[in-house]
Amino acid sequence: MACTGSGVQIPSAPQTNMNLKYIKEIFSQTKDLIGSQSGIAVISIIQVSFVVNQLGPEKYGAVVLLIAIPSLIFRATHARNSDVNLLALKEGKSFYFESIFFNLLTGMGAFIVCLIIFTNPFVIDSSLGNYFGIETLSNVLVVYLITRIIQTFSETSKSILIFHNDLRKYSILEITSVIIRFIALIILLLNDPSIENYLIAQSIYGTTFGLFGLYLSNKYRDSSGLKIQLFKSYIKAIKSSYGKVRYDQIIGLIPQHFDVILLAVIVDIQTVGIYQFAKRLVEPINYFVVTFNPWLQNKLKSDGTEFKITSFFRQVLLPISIFLLAVYFIFGRNLIVFIGNEEFLNSFEPMMVLLIGFVTYLLSFWIRQYLLFNDLIQFHAYGRIIYSITFIVLAVLLSASYSSLGIAFSLSAAMVIQKLFEFIIFKTKISKLSN
Repeated sequence: MACTGSGVQIPSAPQTNMNLKYIKEIFSQTKDLIGSQSGIAVISIIQVSFVVNQLGPEKYGAVVLLIAIPSLIFRATHARNSDVNLLALKEGKSFYFESIFFNLLTGMGAFIVCLIIFTNPFVIDSSLGNYFGIETLSNVLVVYLITRIIQTFSETSKSILIFHNDLRKYSILEITSVIIRFIALIILLLNDPSIENYLIAQSIYGTTFGLFGLYLSNKYRDSSGLKIQLFKSYIKAIKSSYGKVRYDQIIGLIPQHFDVILLAVIVDIQTVGIYQFAKRLVEPINYFVVTFNPWLQNKLKSDGTEFKITSFFRQVLLPISIFLLAVYFIFGRNLIVFIGNEEFLNSFEPMMVLLIGFVTYLLSFWIRQYLLFNDLIQFHAYGRIIYSITFIVLAVLLSASYSSLGIAFSLSAAMVIQKLFEFIIFKTKISKLSN
């Protein structure tokens, strides 16, 4: 402000103080999520180091492939069901037991599809069967698939905790499940570094995540219990959003898991281990997204027209991204040797290429939430179609000649192009809501 009589300009509060105030405000609202996701990120890095050193590149590649198929099927049927339930809650509808039952049905459907695939003689006798190590459907694999059904219950609990802004319990749910999995992996792999023990540890994680989530969200349940009429009403309430979210998820699944399958077929399983190790080293960046997503969803469901995304982008996301790029570039090779060993040094270049895609995702993850809450999620699905086509075309062209580096470039390029498309949609259709 200016002092009109003296002719002397009295400066307003420094912009730096305003920035710090804004950052402190966000930190106070997300401190539980930041704490839990920071812990998860550290555990994840330690876990990757432990697992790859216990299993080695070849066994680690086999584990990655074995889990890829169930992940594809289960994610196609139930991933982001929490978004669907959150939209129902936003409309003033409470369907606690109905949501759980719906997740149970979708989980059982995915389980049956997985059984069909893993008992199919064509798969067992093919080269993929050799990569998966499948001769017969083992009891351990069946148990793992059953626990994936239980894990689907977490979609109900996550949506309820986000809606009620109970982010502390949300944080407790995530970090507790990860800690239990980490302890199980250490105990089991030290005893016997086998693929079966890795699956058992993942089974413990799925069970914990599903059941503990229901326990934490139980206080928000209604007392009506499960009723057929209410379940029919729930299906009617989510029909439109579920279809859009499922379409969105299925379209985006191809690059998420097809990359390792393609490498296994075209190159070899050891290259899968090298590539997946590089991917694991940059995946902790996603924990920033996981940290801010529940908070942002809660903001948009209540005061989306008042929330200023430009301030959040400039003062929080951009500095974090610049810092991450510098750290990986300067310390990347040392990180690889420290977490893995010199056998994995070939993962440096794929890691740096993947880093570009993951940082782009971090800078733009918020666009999806705006599309979701403005009933424009279909445009995210269209972006994923572009993403998948770009990835497949580039991967087929580059994987044979450039191996893991070609796959990494294909994935990052697909991410960047998808996010550019989504940003254009945001600017042309809903940017006025955040200005």
